[in-house]
Amino acid sequence: MIRKGGIALKPFLPQLQTTFIKCLQDNTRTVRSSAALALGKLSALSSRVDPLVSDLLSSLQASDSGVREAILTALKGVVKHAGKSVSPATRTRIYTLLKDLIHHDDDQVRMFASSILGVISQYMEESELSDLLQELLDLSSSSNWADRHGAVLTLSSLLRHNPSTIFMSPECPSILLRLKSSLKDEKFPLRETSTKALGRLLLYQVQSDPLNSAALLDVLSSVLSALRDDSSEVRRRALSAIKGASKANPSVIMTHLSLIGPALAECLKDSSTPVRLAAERCALHSFQLTKGTENVQAAQKYITGLDARRIAKFPEH
Repeated sequence: MIRKGGIALKPFLPQLQTTFIKCLQDNTRTVRSSAALALGKLSALSSRVDPLVSDLLSSLQASDSGVREAILTALKGVVKHAGKSVSPATRTRIYTLLKDLIHHDDDQVRMFASSILGVISQYMEESELSDLLQELLDLSSSSNWADRHGAVLTLSSLLRHNPSTIFMSPECPSILLRLKSSLKDEKFPLRETSTKALGRLLLYQVQSDPLNSAALLDVLSSVLSALRDDSSEVRRRALSAIKGASKANPSVIMTHLSLIGPALAECLKDSSTPVRLAAERCALHSFQLTKGTENVQAAQKYITGLDARRIAKFPEH
């Protein structure tokens, strides 16, 4: 009803908001998560979201794990749909509280907190963002794995929601170095998150700065190195990153096929079925196999003619 009715539901906003906030504390997880999602959508209709955010932040500090997840989901929805309406003082409160939660022991809390920080970074002051980046760089080299994971999760979220600011920041070279070094971390979730973050950086580069071939090659090489990772999840994530860049700017990726081709050929023979399937989708877009027989022939320099012709018949989407 909120999605369909939109502004027509504004007269009922106080009652709906009260109901949803109450339901965040419900014993049933489905009720909590439905209320959280609805609250996010509802906030787009409100001109005063600060009291709501303050309520959520207060509840967050006093809640247990199941309820905490619902409150973080709601907070993310509010920031996503009504972030512009949050006052600087309330924004600082969100930032201060979440900064402590990105290295929480609970994986879900870390993931939610980092995701919300990425969304709210679009509205942060330059000095505040610079402080956050510095703190993330420090955390990313911590001996505690939860610290490292939280830092890289947040960097990945920032590169999703605010890539231009991160790319232009003085900390960008250091961030790139940290992400590259995290590709060698002993914990596979960290290697996977780093691959995802580098994929987002690659996507931004092919869309916004494709002529800077040295920088692009640097990031692309790092993503390609993840295709040799022991974890199939990391290999799949790297293939997804290359596919995303290929769809965003096919011509730029085509110029680097001498690098991508051999790595893709290996992945098409991978022992893991999900990796092989991801490699097929990646090959379809990287070699532009649906765009004519000359592309199918060109791909045969790296993959078998049988594979090239078979994959070329796949639907593009």
